[in-house]
Amino acid sequence: MAASDLAIPTIRAAPAKAAFSRLLPSLTDVFFFALLFTLFLSVPEGWDRLVWDGDTGLHTRTGDYILDHGAVPTTDPFSFTKPGERWYAFQWLSGVTFALLNRWMGLKGIVLLTGVLIAATCLVLLRNMVWRGANALISIVLVLIATNAISIHFHARPHIFTLFFVAVAQYLIARDQQRPSGWFWSIVPLTLLWANLHSGFPVILVMLCLLVVGQGIDAVFQKTGWSAVRRYALALALCAAATLVNPNGLSLYTHISQFLNNPWVLEHVDEYRSPVFRSEAMYYYLVLLFAGILSVRGMIDRSEWAQALWILFFGAASLVSARHVPIFVIVALPFIAVEATALFDAFARSQGPKSVAAVIQDVAARTLARLQPVSIWSPIAVVAVALLCTTFPSDLSAKYFPRAIVERHASELGAGRVFTTDQWGDYLLWKNYPRQKVFIDGRSDYFQEGVGNEYLRVYGAESGWRNTLDKYQVGMALVPTDIPLAAALRADTAWKVVDQDSKAILFRR
Repeated sequence: MAASDLAIPTIRAAPAKAAFSRLLPSLTDVFFFALLFTLFLSVPEGWDRLVWDGDTGLHTRTGDYILDHGAVPTTDPFSFTKPGERWYAFQWLSGVTFALLNRWMGLKGIVLLTGVLIAATCLVLLRNMVWRGANALISIVLVLIATNAISIHFHARPHIFTLFFVAVAQYLIARDQQRPSGWFWSIVPLTLLWANLHSGFPVILVMLCLLVVGQGIDAVFQKTGWSAVRRYALALALCAAATLVNPNGLSLYTHISQFLNNPWVLEHVDEYRSPVFRSEAMYYYLVLLFAGILSVRGMIDRSEWAQALWILFFGAASLVSARHVPIFVIVALPFIAVEATALFDAFARSQGPKSVAAVIQDVAARTLARLQPVSIWSPIAVVAVALLCTTFPSDLSAKYFPRAIVERHASELGAGRVFTTDQWGDYLLWKNYPRQKVFIDGRSDYFQEGVGNEYLRVYGAESGWRNTLDKYQVGMALVPTDIPLAAALRADTAWKVVDQDSKAILFRR
């Protein structure tokens, strides 16, 4: 047999092998599923942890109201303490999304979307890091650390869209800075969508503003020219205009500004307070905060002013409000990865070509080659989880909500005026929509100090609590067993216990 004959099978096999390899999931696909499995499938509380917050129910019922009435409400439809007063349903599109998913798949649909967005946010972060030239292994480790740090906000709430959009916007900017393209302008419709999904949309305006400032500094001192300044200033203007395409127009900014500068809100709403470093997640955040601050020096040396400004601004914001911790982590992580890679590369060079560090570098290079964009296998994994997983919750978490009592007394609760906690108010709306009216719910931007102080007075059984209940003609109280009001109602002959368990107690006048 001739040598040429022997070569034929080899030549024909190579394309077949290449085609077969393209059918295999990439390491990025594997990482995506690994995140879904680790966070939500491998632990008992997995999916349930996403419905530990009553706002899931509140936003879903807001969406139901919009679908039922064909319009975004401008007055309050849910409370008996401020009925008909002006209300800004500024996260209306999230509510509609949740309501549609709930009507189609039940709570499972909302939870699955949330889990997929969390995993997708981590994937975009990983792609951003390797795009910037970070070591693949370092990037993967940092993403896992970041996942722990931002887990404080793993809830099925509209803010999950902000976390995903921050990662996407930063990736679009990074790619455009290296190689300008038309894809960058997709940031404008993204901002329009963002402004109707969650109130965190000003983040993109801050990022673009600081980008313009950073490029301006480069233009002045590094003589890089003004084209980049004009490009990103135009993007800022277009994105700012896009945010006005919402049911409330420019008044949305006024409402958000007044709310975020309200001293009562900053004092009484936990997520707007400074972070408390008493949990594992906060320790991970602290590590990343220090790493981000240390990275600023290298950025300044390289005249990367915009990136340095991002870390300093969002780092300061995260220290002022725990709500901003996940945003800082997402913004800072790619730059931390780049700096860590530079340090490790310098260390590896000092150790020689046969050192452990050099071997790690070689493994990282091989890993990088497999970190291709997601393929069809990631959507297939999502569909498989949706069809095969049997641990999705059908109700908000029994760990935090009085499901049993509400189920037994749903009709009575739905028809009456009930005092309960803000989170349990959300749950009553979730269970008894559209009949239920509540004293207060999770809309702290709506109730603020007026009803908020009355709520705290009754909750703590402070002076005048009976007058407040009389004022609003409250006939029932569903409260945790260990709060001051529970003891006060037990001792008051005008009230009697209707039902109770280890979590909650239901009183009727």
